[in-house]
Amino acid sequence: MRGNRVATIVFLLALLLSACDLLTETGPTVPIPEPTATLDQTMVTQAAPNVPNTDFPTTPVEQSTVLRLWIPPAIAARTEAGEAVLAEQLLAYETERPDVTLVLEQKRASGPGGILSYLRTGRDIAPSVMPDLVAIPTDLLPTMAAENLIVPLDQRVDNASVDVLFPPAQALGRPDTTFLGYPFALTGLPHLAYNSNVLTGTLPLTWDRLIENQDHLYVLAADGLDGALLALEFYIEAGGQLETEAGQPALQLEPLTVALQQIQNGRDLEFFAPQDSSFNTTDQAWQSFLSGGGNIAQTTSDHFLGQTVAGMPIAYTVIPGIDSPLTPLVTGWAWAITTADPIKQEEAAQLIQNLTAAANLAAWSRDSNILPARRDALASWPEQEPYTAFVRQELERAQPLAISSSGKIVTVLGDAVFQVISGAKTAPQAAADAVNAMQS
Repeated sequence: MRGNRVATIVFLLALLLSACDLLTETGPTVPIPEPTATLDQTMVTQAAPNVPNTDFPTTPVEQSTVLRLWIPPAIAARTEAGEAVLAEQLLAYETERPDVTLVLEQKRASGPGGILSYLRTGRDIAPSVMPDLVAIPTDLLPTMAAENLIVPLDQRVDNASVDVLFPPAQALGRPDTTFLGYPFALTGLPHLAYNSNVLTGTLPLTWDRLIENQDHLYVLAADGLDGALLALEFYIEAGGQLETEAGQPALQLEPLTVALQQIQNGRDLEFFAPQDSSFNTTDQAWQSFLSGGGNIAQTTSDHFLGQTVAGMPIAYTVIPGIDSPLTPLVTGWAWAITTADPIKQEEAAQLIQNLTAAANLAAWSRDSNILPARRDALASWPEQEPYTAFVRQELERAQPLAISSSGKIVTVLGDAVFQVISGAKTAPQAAADAVNAMQS
């Protein structure tokens, strides 16, 4: 009996092995049901010692916030010293905020390939490489806001940060009721410079008295922006408006005639240097002034700060007007947030606050030869320099340039000034032509 049982078992085992072989070679795979019992972890580990155990707690790794900055070369690389200061400040910010990575790219503000162009077209094409924070001319703020290209800063800028701005900077950052961008620099502050060796006294504060002195010879880029802005400041002093009731750009005949008549009076008294009508840049006029082509030159703050004058004592003063000194018109640069990401918006606001803090803005602006938009930043400039006190006073009474420096009004005014100074037209003729040009 025992032998028969063993034989039966052997037979059954052989039969089972044969069936397994057949299944392996020719039959379909039979699904194996999931076990209903939970295996003991010790048994699993012992059974598979070469399989790593991945069931362990992990610490989440915080990803860096990448903040993209687009800055025009006119600001980022205005001077070598200023460029170095900006780089140091951005590096210091990254060091203090290890969770933030700053990516800086230099792009011009407008035109093909400029910041404005990219923001208009790139959001749908390549949103991942679009900027989060940009430095732009303040005259672009209304346009960019109307096209929803920037994020208003009303909820991110406190009253103290606004109050410390010079009056024109406040107006440039808030052209209407919304704070669109945070101004950090003011440019184009117009004033006179003169050779104090030749003109030893102070210059008059009214135009008629300035031009009647036969010792005065005025150097002006009459065929450029300086000439146009001189006429614009006279025009505003005479009560001229820059748009119609419907909001269209316009010039009014009577105040424009008064403005251009001041320039014609200067020409009639040979107050303007003969070569003025050939100059179209401030630098051309300045070089003529340095070489003795005149003893009074019209310049701007950002141009004057960049000049090194050896051997010639230079004094400076306001530009006289009809009844009092002309109100200087300035423009500037502002930081604007462009990202729609709330986290990046907050980070961009923090970076604006850091870069425009009094100490940082003072250091950068001084080395970049440009006026800071904040009073406390200018207060950190060397007090022993008389120019600091002069521009502080001028910025308190300055007004924002309410139109684009490349717009039609400036172009038309520039042509009118050139016609008057060159003697091609009288003031009334040039004024009438300018008004008609604005209506065409």
